[in-house]
Amino acid sequence: MKKVRGINMFIQEQYLELARKIHRENPVVDAHFDLAAEVYERRLTGESGVVEQRYLPHFQEAGLNILVSSIYLTNRDLPELGLRKALGQITALKEDIEPVGDRIRVTKSRAELEENLAAGRISVLLSLEGLDPLGNDLSLLRTFYDLGVRGAGLTWSRRNAFATGCCTAGQFKEIPGGLTELGKEAIRRMERLGMWLDVSHLSNEGFRDVCDLAEQPFIASHSDAWAVHENYRNLTDDQIREIAGRGGVIGLNACGYLTGVMSEREKTEREGAAGAPEAAGQNADVALLRLCEHAEHLVRIADPEHVGYGFDLCKGLEETTPRIRFETENYDILAHHGEMGKLTALLLQRGMDEATAKGIAGGNFLRYYCRILK
Repeated sequence: MKKVRGINMFIQEQYLELARKIHRENPVVDAHFDLAAEVYERRLTGESGVVEQRYLPHFQEAGLNILVSSIYLTNRDLPELGLRKALGQITALKEDIEPVGDRIRVTKSRAELEENLAAGRISVLLSLEGLDPLGNDLSLLRTFYDLGVRGAGLTWSRRNAFATGCCTAGQFKEIPGGLTELGKEAIRRMERLGMWLDVSHLSNEGFRDVCDLAEQPFIASHSDAWAVHENYRNLTDDQIREIAGRGGVIGLNACGYLTGVMSEREKTEREGAAGAPEAAGQNADVALLRLCEHAEHLVRIADPEHVGYGFDLCKGLEETTPRIRFETENYDILAHHGEMGKLTALLLQRGMDEATAKGIAGGNFLRYYCRILK
């Protein structure tokens, strides 16, 4: 494991201000967030206005323009409740944000995306975190497309009718198995419909199968670099090059399990050394510094135009569904989306040029979505 440099490093105000300017004047994207699942669970308890009250202020603080909301199912939902829960999440999210449609909308096309950007509205794109809701009925893919789903991974970190997933972020083991014939047909149908393919939770064998079959560029919406921290949810350099070489994008994941800072951050927090504001700037704790190292490695291997943000912040979902605590990967390095600018500032301070930072903050994923969406 690489040693993190500068645990006591402070983010200087000039870089914080530059990051704020970048986020204010350029597209900002988070390519993976379990928003629909959390909204669904909270509305079951009678809560309403979940996005407006809990998230919209942080989205606006970050200058967020596009958010990809996954449709995520727990192991307990499957197989019987998979389809019902997935449909319920889509409905709950749409109903929850409808009253604030002037500020945030579920978005289905490139034209709607461009319209929202021009109007200053946040676009929410829907993506299935695994095709588990379909069971083994691939015809349902068109149903989800008609409901607004524009992306999908074949599976989460488990085996289903389409593919074998990798291990969860808290584990370290190789999972054998690749795509099934149904999974291969799913890729062909997704490409015909105009949906993006996400390989973040796919096994290594499955990744190779995708490379043999896919004709369109695909993404890893929330993965980090194996070379910085060895975790089977992370990407090897060869996999990074493969995604980039096909025109895809890799989303930087802000989960401590994937970045490799669990023990270091716990120690830092116990000693009270992380996170306190200072006159010279803001403290950059060990976890944020390690996240920068993953970003910098991805940029070196993939080239700058193939890296973005896909933070996978899980705290809210875990709080509302504590029974899935050991299925989720919660160890969020960012407290909320409002801290996105803090990461951008630290990348700039560590030597990243402004053009690269603009692309990572959102320009690269925006370009990809515009290419895939009809």
